[in-house]
Amino acid sequence: MTSVLHISAVLCAIMALYLVNLRSQPRLAHRLLALVFALFAAQHLLTSLAILGLGPALVWWRPTLAMLLPPALFLHLRAASQPGRRLTAGDLLHLAPPAGLLLGRLFLGDGRYLDGAIIASLLCYGAYAVLALRTRNASGRRWKIMVCGWLFMMALADLLVMIELLGREDLRHSLILIITVSGFFLFLVYFLLTSLHQSGPLSWTMTRAREDTAGNEVVRTRLEQHMADQRPWLDPDLTVARLARQLALPQRRVSETINDEFGVSVSRWINGWRIAEAQRLMRGTPDRPLVELMLDCGFQTRSNFNKAFKGVTGETPSAWRRRNRQPPSSLPQ
Repeated sequence: MTSVLHISAVLCAIMALYLVNLRSQPRLAHRLLALVFALFAAQHLLTSLAILGLGPALVWWRPTLAMLLPPALFLHLRAASQPGRRLTAGDLLHLAPPAGLLLGRLFLGDGRYLDGAIIASLLCYGAYAVLALRTRNASGRRWKIMVCGWLFMMALADLLVMIELLGREDLRHSLILIITVSGFFLFLVYFLLTSLHQSGPLSWTMTRAREDTAGNEVVRTRLEQHMADQRPWLDPDLTVARLARQLALPQRRVSETINDEFGVSVSRWINGWRIAEAQRLMRGTPDRPLVELMLDCGFQTRSNFNKAFKGVTGETPSAWRRRNRQPPSSLPQ
């Protein structure tokens, strides 16, 4: 098994170098995935040393490196689903679990709690990614499923190895570990070969992401032109279904494009056009009754108008008009 671990460590290192040198976007996601494969390379080397009973000082760091894998995979997935987002100082909080494990080993010594902590971290980060990360397109959702499944499978494998090794520490005779390492080795060979040949899950995901992004830009342009030229938002009963029919596009495509490109719901986006028109009218006719103005912008009730206006501007229509009213001396004669 040590030979397989050595070969897989080399393959992981090659994969890490390949990802680091990728020029396509999102580059941060590629580099974080490279970090994941680099951690796997180190893990496999340290595991082989543990099996051979060599380098105890180096093997001592194996659980800490394992604890770094879940946050690294989570940050990779976040960077892939939110391409414009960068790492910030707040992301240093993801170092808290590995740091906590390191302190625990220094003050409490080794124990089964190490395996439990690693499994809990894998499960928590997997669940957090499922619940918190919103992907932009279908390819992103498929990649999210793959990465989250990867986290959950690692947790299951660690749990089975922990149960198998209860009462003994001999990794050489762990059947689950042999199956896990062999399975990961086969996956790694497939992943590396398909990536180098511009096929397989990684290349497919990147290609589909670029296609989806380009398609979203086309739909976004059509939406903005249609809203500006035809002013469909003047219809109080405008819905995403009606808007999609006007553009001869699938309703889901229109909804997803608005969500992805503008970062808001369809109703809030439509109300944004109405509020912009209301602001224009208030500047041009500052003494006009708000009820008349509201009806001319596509709103039917004063309560909905006030709620939508405050949701966009942070102020009520009356307060906004008072603050933006021109002094009499500046009004045209």
